[in-house]
Amino acid sequence: MLLFRTMINVKITNRTATEDYVAVERETGAIALPSKHVFAIFSVGIISVLLALPFGQLIPEDYSPFSALSAGRQEQNRRYEQAYLRNDESFAEKNLEISSTAGSEENYDDEVIPEALLANDSKDDSYTTQSAVSDQDTERQKFVTTDDKLKKEVENSEKFIANIMEPKNITDERKAESKQESDDVTALKNTVVKKEFKYDGKWYEQTVKKGDSLFKIFTYLNLDVKDLKKIRAASGDDNLNLSVGDKIQFLVNNKNVLQEIAIPLAGKKQLRFSRDLDDGSFAMSKEDRFAQFENNKKSKMEQATQMPGYLEAQKEKEAKEKELLLAKEKAEKEKAKLDAMTAALDKKEAEKEADVAQEKESKVNLANRPRLIIGSIRAGENFDKAAARLGLTRSEIVSIKNQYSGKIDFKRVGAGDNFRVLFNGIGSGSSMTAISVDSGRYGQINLYRHPQNHIFYEENGYHPSTGTFRRFPFMGQVKVNSPFNLNRYHPIKKRRRPHYGVDFKLPIGTPVYAPAEGTVTYAGYMRGGGYTVIINHKGGYTTVYMHLSKFDVRKGQDVRIGQVIAKSGNTGYSTGSHLHYEVHINGRAVDPLKVDLPSGSPATAQRLRESFKNTVYILKTELYKNALAENK
Repeated sequence: MLLFRTMINVKITNRTATEDYVAVERETGAIALPSKHVFAIFSVGIISVLLALPFGQLIPEDYSPFSALSAGRQEQNRRYEQAYLRNDESFAEKNLEISSTAGSEENYDDEVIPEALLANDSKDDSYTTQSAVSDQDTERQKFVTTDDKLKKEVENSEKFIANIMEPKNITDERKAESKQESDDVTALKNTVVKKEFKYDGKWYEQTVKKGDSLFKIFTYLNLDVKDLKKIRAASGDDNLNLSVGDKIQFLVNNKNVLQEIAIPLAGKKQLRFSRDLDDGSFAMSKEDRFAQFENNKKSKMEQATQMPGYLEAQKEKEAKEKELLLAKEKAEKEKAKLDAMTAALDKKEAEKEADVAQEKESKVNLANRPRLIIGSIRAGENFDKAAARLGLTRSEIVSIKNQYSGKIDFKRVGAGDNFRVLFNGIGSGSSMTAISVDSGRYGQINLYRHPQNHIFYEENGYHPSTGTFRRFPFMGQVKVNSPFNLNRYHPIKKRRRPHYGVDFKLPIGTPVYAPAEGTVTYAGYMRGGGYTVIINHKGGYTTVYMHLSKFDVRKGQDVRIGQVIAKSGNTGYSTGSHLHYEVHINGRAVDPLKVDLPSGSPATAQRLRESFKNTVYILKTELYKNALAENK
């Protein structure tokens, strides 16, 4: 036999120090990870915690990546809107491209929009259906029993029972025997039989104290005083008066029901009253002392204060005392709370009086209030107090806060923040024409009043539409995959099916704009259309947008021309990214590429923008002319 021996050559190099190995202890199964693995796991955990933190509470919102993304998205949409309004659609209309295979290049199945969603005066999107009686209800009617039928069945049953209880062939002799037996039973019931009962209970003893009576003893031992009346009735002429030091024995069961009571008499005698367990009455017997025990000797008994009823009564008493104590403590707390509230009200009233005095003082200066107010919020002040201190009225302060709604939260404006308010004249009869708030949190935001509609806009925030209805709800090259066609041949279902809109070929994520001012009547998901938005416009116009990847508006929201309302996508029944766009006039679908749309003059809109731009230039110059802040 040959013996083979295998040799293993192991080569060790300095590369092993940088290789990734995981060593497992055979005995314990513990795993020793390399340090870089431990660092990676620790880093992932820290990042996960940071992403899950509630920004604005543990971490300031200024440092939240989510608020930064939101602000960036709003700024980007604003730039998109400005570019859309500046875009000249005439070039896109002239270079419109319709695919040679339009209608079959892509396979689309667009949801038919319910008429209720397209109606301008629609108030309810629901549908009503007429319900019919179910088969189950019809079957139930077959088993309805009338009163006549029920009465007849009852009569038949009574006759049947009478025949069983009294057979017709019974003899007179048997009737006589039955009558005799009945009389014997009646006589037996009327016979008084001395009863003996086996009581289940425990004996207790109570010593009579000065001032005690049976009624008082029954009361504080929590025994039924009705039993005392029965005992007095059974005693007859026997005297139940007690003497101080007498020891009364009570036999009481675990339900605190008195079974027997032994009351001592003179000459080592006693009266014992025993309960009749059938009718609850008591029977009296006069006998030797302790006759209820063996050999007429007293056995060891617990005090009556250990009876179940007494202990229960004590617990109730303690509970009531505790409840009263708690009620007293609660009342004291309520009184302290009331005192604190009264003190707070007094303080508030004092502050209110101080504010009234300050307002009176400021009213004295309103007549000479300058055209420009320059202010800074002091420590311990909020915007309202600082503005009132500098001569702004309450209505003007509320108006300023309303103008900045959605832009600045004045609860977060604090010490060190500055503001400027420009008026069109001196004194309280003047109106605000420009406002500037410079906050460390929100930056500097200036608003200027339009001279015609008196609405405040930012410097580049005025976009007059003048009734314009743009042809395309997007920018760029217009490529049509499937045009408006009421006799379109459906490429999937192989039959004629109307196509009420136009399919524009767009990459996913392309901004979709409102072509005119309007109100959003639907923003949600439809079975065929995917994410869908519907907007009602003035003049009976309605526009529909389907297969969106997302939408940035909500139902009931008013939108302006050029506002980004959604992004194109490929949701719903769609085999390619595109935008399905419909235009309806008074509920009737029309071709968006050919229908005449309201054509407000772009030149007029441009002229209005230039006019407001000149107004802003003048107001901006005056807003930073510090000399206007001096009384003249």
